Amino acid sequence: MKILFYPQYPDKEYYSITHIINSMHYHVTRDLTSHFDIAFLWQDSTQLSCPVDLVNTCRHQTIINQHCIDISKVKVELLHIDVFGYGCFVDPLTHKGLCVEKPNDNGVKGGHVISTPITRKHKDNVYQALIDSTIDEYQQEFRVPIIFGEIPIVYLIRQVPATQKLDNRAQLPPKLIATNTVFSAQEQQNILKFCRLIGLDFGELDIVRCRHSQRLYILDANKTPAGYGMLNYFLWQSQDKKAALATLSVTFDGAVKKLINNQPAPRSAFLESPTHE
Repeated sequence: MKILFYPQYPDKEYYSITHIINSMHYHVTRDLTSHFDIAFLWQDSTQLSCPVDLVNTCRHQTIINQHCIDISKVKVELLHIDVFGYGCFVDPLTHKGLCVEKPNDNGVKGGHVISTPITRKHKDNVYQALIDSTIDEYQQEFRVPIIFGEIPIVYLIRQVPATQKLDNRAQLPPKLIATNTVFSAQEQQNILKFCRLIGLDFGELDIVRCRHSQRLYILDANKTPAGYGMLNYFLWQSQDKKAALATLSVTFDGAVKKLINNQPAPRSAFLESPTHE
C-alpha cells in the first residue's frame, strides 16, 4: 500500500502515523503524479486549507482529514457546545476565581493557571475553566485516538495538578484502558459526532471528566498526533507503548483497506458532510 502525504509528510519519529507506516510496511510518497492508494492531508499546523492540486488529483480517491482544517481551541469550544450543549470557556474580565489561560493555537506551550478577573485579555489566548479532574491526588486526562469513526483504545494520563504552569508537570506512565470502561455509549456517540463536525478522520483528542459534575470536556483535537518518540516524554512503559501502537496499526490498516475497496467518490474518510448536523 502507498499513501500520499501532502503538502507535508510525517518526518518525525514521534508521530503515531510514522510508527503505523513502519509497522504495516506501507510505502509513502509526496509526489502528486505518482501512483498511490489513498491520500492524507498532512500539515502540522492549527489552521490550513486543503490544496487545490491535491483535491484535483484525488477526484476518485479518499483524502484523510480533508475537512480537518481548523483545530484551534476556539473551534473546539464552538463544536463542543454544538454537540454536548456546554463548553468550558470563561470571560476572564468578569469571572472570579482561578482559570486556565493558554494559546489558541494547537500544540503551543505556555498555558498556566491565573486568578481572575483580569483587566485585559491576550488576543492570541483563550480562557478555560479550571476543571477539577483529580482522583487519588493526580489530575486525570484521557488521550483518545480516533481512527475513521472508531475509538480503539484510550490512554489514561495522570499528572500532578496544575497550580501555575501546565507544562512539564510530574506524571505517571500512561495506562491503557478499554473505551467502554471510561465512556458511556452516548458519550462515545457525542465524541464521534464532534470528530465528524471538525473533520477528524485520524487523530487524537484530549478529554477530561469533571469529578463533581461528571461532564466530559474535549480540550484539544490533534490531527498530527505525537508522543511516541524515543525521548519518551509520556514516560511510556515499553510493553504498553508497543501494545498501543499495535492496536492503532491494526485498526488503521483495516479501515484504510476498507476505504480503498469502497471509494467510488471523493470524500473525507468518515465525514459525510463538513457542515453541522
